[in-house]
Amino acid sequence: MYDLLRKEWIDLSRDRKILAVSILLPLLLLPLIGVIIYASVTSQPPTVGIVNNDSLNMPYVKDLENYVKSHGGIVYLNNFSAVPDVEVIFPSSFASNISNIDRIATVREIVLISSQNSAQTIVNDGLYQILYNVSLSRISLLENRSHINVSPVTVREPLQVELGYIKPSKQVTSSSVDRLGQLARVISLILFPAATPVIFFLTDGILGEKERKTLESLLASPIAPIEFISAKLIISMALGALSSLGDLIGLVIFSIFAPFVVGGSAGVTASFSISVVVAYLLMILLTASISLMLLVIIGGSPRNVQIINFLITGFGMLASFSALILNFGSLGSLSFILAIPYVQIVGGLLDGVFGLTNQMIELYVGTLAASILLLIISSRILNPERLLLR
Repeated sequence: MYDLLRKEWIDLSRDRKILAVSILLPLLLLPLIGVIIYASVTSQPPTVGIVNNDSLNMPYVKDLENYVKSHGGIVYLNNFSAVPDVEVIFPSSFASNISNIDRIATVREIVLISSQNSAQTIVNDGLYQILYNVSLSRISLLENRSHINVSPVTVREPLQVELGYIKPSKQVTSSSVDRLGQLARVISLILFPAATPVIFFLTDGILGEKERKTLESLLASPIAPIEFISAKLIISMALGALSSLGDLIGLVIFSIFAPFVVGGSAGVTASFSISVVVAYLLMILLTASISLMLLVIIGGSPRNVQIINFLITGFGMLASFSALILNFGSLGSLSFILAIPYVQIVGGLLDGVFGLTNQMIELYVGTLAASILLLIISSRILNPERLLLR
């Protein structure tokens, strides 16, 4: 047993690349995830815009402003050019209604659907604080009076919120689109695992030729490298798509039951369905192109295939993780992450939901162009000896 373990360790230690990647990749990816989380918190703090239509509302406006700021938020008052995560509108009748014991005051709350931070929670907590304080003052007033005929509901709940939604383009939208955005984030987690079978089919297709001793004759034949690579790529993508039919069927079933997940009808549209299909196909194409490029560069040994799978899976997980925590509608200084493989596909899918059609098209076309470029480069730098011997 000892000799067998020693042999396995010697075999593994000889392949220093897989050891290096196994150690270094987590050291790179995990800090990168931490950087994204930190950057998303620091560069995308919760932003709240307050519109005050009456100077008499200022005490309540100040209460909300101070509460948001004390919880790490940024507040824009009245005139603001940027689209805040949440916009709160105090109407002109607010002060008179909230100061009258028999009336209910109303504020308008408009939520940016692409927001993924705590702005709405902070605003709601701040408004509840106002509600609670006014409620106490009304109850105290009732204690000092007699024979007053008022509704207990208006005493206990003197403030109500009218909720609305907007897109990053400032267009008014509905809660169903907000739920569609939540659904898109969940789908982003499913897309990459559904595209991973292409890694196996592509590497196995080339290594299978090597094991059958036919790879050398194929590479020595008049077939151009681009033809060899394209054929393997197309077949691998087709097999990968077929093997993922179960995932796609599961995705359809998930969409049907999405209302139970996101809390209401998600309003799945034909354009959204097409966008998901395009994102899925781009996932497959990009996965195949990166797999092929790495296979051509580092060679076709079984352990090199493990390195390829490890690298691609790591970036795919990073993209899925980014879909949950980032606001792709306003990345700002975080735009650099769109250069990370797969993140741009997730960003394009979410941009389509948020009404940023041009950005979606740019990201999708950019991914397509990058995949084709990788295919061309792979055919140019293909080294038959490296592929055969390593």
